[in-house]
Formats: sequence, structure tokens, C-alpha cells
Amino acid sequence: MVLLIRGVHAAIWMIAAYKLGDWKNWRKYYPSMLFMGMGDLIYNLVFFNKKLWTFNPGILNPIFNELLVIFTIFSCTVLIFLTHFPKTFFKQVQYIILWVIIYIIIEVIMMKLGLQYNKNGWTIWWSLLHNFYQFPLIAIHHKKPYLAWSLAIMILIIMMRFFGVPLTNS
Repeated sequence: MVLLIRGVHAAIWMIAAYKLGDWKNWRKYYPSMLFMGMGDLIYNLVFFNKKLWTFNPGILNPIFNELLVIFTIFSCTVLIFLTHFPKTFFKQVQYIILWVIIYIIIEVIMMKLGLQYNKNGWTIWWSLLHNFYQFPLIAIHHKKPYLAWSLAIMILIIMMRFFGVPLTNS
């Protein structure tokens, strides 16, 4: 059942990206797709021993499940998000709020279906905060990648300290 739901979820994102994404110019969005995917991989490595959230992989190998999410859901998200990113600040704020709402609704559904679990102090409120910096970071990365990586590293260090993930072995 988990595999079926994960497959439907990925298929919905791929269909949405096919319909809504700027495929003629996909190459200009590709670095930001990699940025989001790398963010997930970095999370999985840094928080390996103290996960804040996990996806239920069902019968899938957990690593393959993460790669499936990165290559379908996250890549499609970035393509759609950046394709329609507005020019004016007020519209950008509204657009980011829309995406935060979409992602929170999906997360609530995933948790209700048993496909995602929060742990080690992570809650839906942390996810809300995470989404409120994740989407601006994607937009920043699209125009100023070095700034986005610098901000992402600072956020990572703050999250590590807050959730008690040591930077060293001692």
C-alpha cells in the first residue's frame, strides 16, 4: 500500500510538472533542483543518528525511497515553483505562502496515512517554519547560489545546535 501511495504521489508531481513546468528552459532550473536534492541528502547524512522526520519506505529500500522523493517530488516542485515565480515582492510573498500551504497539507496527509513520522522534537510547526525558509532559499538559489548555500549552511548549523546534533565526535 505504501508503495502505491508513494507512486501516486510521485506521479501527481510529475504530471503537474509536465503541465506546469517550463520544460523548454529546464536547464536554467536544474541547479536549483540539485540544490533542493542536496539539501535532503545533507539532512539525511547530518541527522542520520537523530532523524527529525522520516518517510515510511514500505517495501522500498529507504535509500531508494529518498532518491525517488528527490528525483520526482522535489525536482518537480522546484521546476513548477521557479517557472511561475512572480517578479514583485508582494506577489512573491503570496506565492511562497501558497507553496508553504501546499507542502503542509501534503505533510498532514502523509502523516495521517502513516507515510511520514516526526520525531526528536520535530512537529508540524517546525515543518511550517522549514517550508517558510525552504521556498525563499530555492528562489534565492536560482539567482544567487552562493548566498543560498551560505544561508543554508547557517540554518543547518542552527538546526544542529537546537536539536542537539553535535558537530564533532567529542
